[in-house]
Amino acid sequence: MSYSQERVQRAADHWGLVIGEPLTGGSRSAVFAARDAGGSDVVLKLPPARGGGRGAASAEAAVLMSWAGTGAAITLLDATDDALLLERARPGAGWPWRSQESAVGTMVDVAGELVSRLWSAPMPAHRLPTLVEVYPEHERVAREDAAMEQGERAEPGRGFLGLLRLPDARSAADHLCRTTREPRLLHGDFITKNVVSSAGSPVGWVVLDPLPVIGDPGAEVAAFAAYQPAELILPVAESLARLTGIDVGRSLRWTAVWTVHQAAQAWREDQEEVEALIASATVRDLLTCNGLAR
Repeated sequence: MSYSQERVQRAADHWGLVIGEPLTGGSRSAVFAARDAGGSDVVLKLPPARGGGRGAASAEAAVLMSWAGTGAAITLLDATDDALLLERARPGAGWPWRSQESAVGTMVDVAGELVSRLWSAPMPAHRLPTLVEVYPEHERVAREDAAMEQGERAEPGRGFLGLLRLPDARSAADHLCRTTREPRLLHGDFITKNVVSSAGSPVGWVVLDPLPVIGDPGAEVAAFAAYQPAELILPVAESLARLTGIDVGRSLRWTAVWTVHQAAQAWREDQEEVEALIASATVRDLLTCNGLAR
């Protein structure tokens, strides 16, 4: 996390905050519980500093303002170039990573409602990156995560199959990006860990921590699906694509891409099952040029 006590104090002084405990769950930003001058629970978020911190929060602030009327995203209260002041979602419970099979339909319904609301919002004036621009960063993170897991677990071969398939995933992603017909404003990290319960939302849930990007909505569906337990990945992708009315084939192809990334990152408890999935004929076909005819 990229923050300093000076950054925290500067934000606290700017908004008159009493800073509480750090909040867990994210890896890029520093996030703190806080109380404002009126005694209300709020959240202070310090995104990773870049260029001395100037403009680090501007992209996230722009998309949260765009999503303000959707009821699907956490409420932005205020922002500076360096920090975000957010409403605290209550009760704020997360969706369990390994959902019971009986709850999968509900999970897909919630995810579909959330992304449909997010995608309906207007594009912000702020210049946002495209998916093709940020894809190399996703691959870099996958490789770094693999190295970290290999070291921490003393398993030098962990994630090897995923790493081996990254060039295939890159080729498929490049084709999908080049053939995107209706790019949309995407959350960019739409996975269950970034969805929390909120009594103030008409959906009952809101999204947190966007990494906003412009691109193929199938990539958003796929990211959500690829984060699920291995046996649910392809069924969830297909169900969510159908529910949101987007191209099922492209969504499944993006799902193959992100599942390769999941296998390469090597953090999962079902690592063997994910590796078996990316070694399957189904995923191989989804990643091939023949499978990318559309």
